[in-house]
Amino acid sequence: TDAGHYRCVVENDAGTAAKVVTLALQSAPTVAVTPRAVAVRAGQRVLLHCAASGEPTPSVEWRRDGEPLPEGPHVLPNATLLLAAAARRDTGNYSCLARNTLGSAVAHASLAVQGEPHRVRGSLVGIINAYELGVITLDASVLDDPHSGTTAVRSSISSIPPAVGPLMRVLVAIIAPVYWSLAHAGGDAQSGFLLTRGTFRHESQLEFATGELLRVTHLARGADAAGNLLLDSVISGSVPESIGEAAVLLQDFSERYVHTGAGRLSGGSVQSFLRDGRIIHAHCDHTIVYDPSTGLQPPRVQHVRASAVEASFDPALEELRFQLRASLDAGANRDQCPPGFILGPQQLYCLDLDECQMLNQCQHKCRNSLGSYRCICPPGYRL
Repeated sequence: TDAGHYRCVVENDAGTAAKVVTLALQSAPTVAVTPRAVAVRAGQRVLLHCAASGEPTPSVEWRRDGEPLPEGPHVLPNATLLLAAAARRDTGNYSCLARNTLGSAVAHASLAVQGEPHRVRGSLVGIINAYELGVITLDASVLDDPHSGTTAVRSSISSIPPAVGPLMRVLVAIIAPVYWSLAHAGGDAQSGFLLTRGTFRHESQLEFATGELLRVTHLARGADAAGNLLLDSVISGSVPESIGEAAVLLQDFSERYVHTGAGRLSGGSVQSFLRDGRIIHAHCDHTIVYDPSTGLQPPRVQHVRASAVEASFDPALEELRFQLRASLDAGANRDQCPPGFILGPQQLYCLDLDECQMLNQCQHKCRNSLGSYRCICPPGYRL
C-alpha cells in the first residue's frame, strides 16, 4: 500500500521547488492461465491466455510438456498463445512461466485435440459415357501410419451400374479430395483438412491421351458430429470404352499443388496405368477453393505422393473399390514458384505464366495450361 508517487516541496523567500519520486515495491511474479482445460476438434482455433504480474515486469515463456514450443503455436504480444488451426500433434500440457529478479511462477493448461477425420461419407451423381449413375454412395476409411509417413486410404463406392463400373477403375480423381485433404503431412506441409477446416470446393478434370474428357466437382462440407468428413460429388464426361474389358494396373503418381491466390490452390499430375500391358496416360488438373479467413498460409508449393494404388470392381455387389497410400510434403522449394509460374503482387502467391503470349512458342496453335503449354497441330496432322 506504500507504493505510489511522492512529491517533495521546499520553500523559502526566494521561491519554491518540487520533486516527484516514484516508490515501487518489488514483488515476485504471479501468473494464471485461462482456460485451464481445452478440448477441440482438429482445425479449430485455440487461444490460451497468460496473465502475469510482478515488479519488475516479468518475462513470459510458454512450454509444451516441459519443452520449448515447437513450430506452429504463436505467442501474441500480450503473452496469449494462439493456435490458428489445432492439429492432433498439438495435444499436450502447456505451461506459462513468468520470471523476474525476485523469482518465478508457473501456471498450466491442458489441450486435447480430437484428430482429423478417419472416415469420409458422401454421394456421387452424374453421367459417364452416356450412362446415368443415379445416386451412388461413397464411403472411405483413412488410417494414418506415422512409421511409414503415409496415410492409408480405402474407399468403396456402391450402387454402380455394372455397365459403367469397369470404366471407372481408372478414375482415382473420384477420391482426390480424400487423399488430398487427409494425406499424412510431413515437415512444413500444411494438411488440407486443417487448411480448409474441411470445407472446400475441389474441381478435377481428367483428359485422356485419346481425347476423352471427364470433370468431377466435389463439395466438402466439414465434419459431422461423429467426425466423418462429408463429401458430395458430381461427375460428367467420358473415358475410353476399351478400358471396360481390359486388365488395368494403376501406377504410382505425384501431384503438385501451387498456391495461386487467396483461398485457392491449383494442382496437376500425369496419371498412368497399364491397359493389357500398354501404358496409357491421362492428364489431371485440380482447382481447390476455400475460405482463406482461417488465417493459415500454405507453402507456395506442396506435393501429394500416392503409392500402392489399386482399383477393382465387383459386378455382383455393384461396388467399386480404391485403395492407396498418400503423403504430403512441401519439399526444399516450398517458397519458390515452380517453372511456368511467376510471383504475384505482394509476393504472396504464384501466378500462371501464359507462355502462349510469348513469341515463337509454337509453329501453329498454342494452348496454355497451368504451369505449362501445348503446341497443337491443324486438323489432319499430329506432332
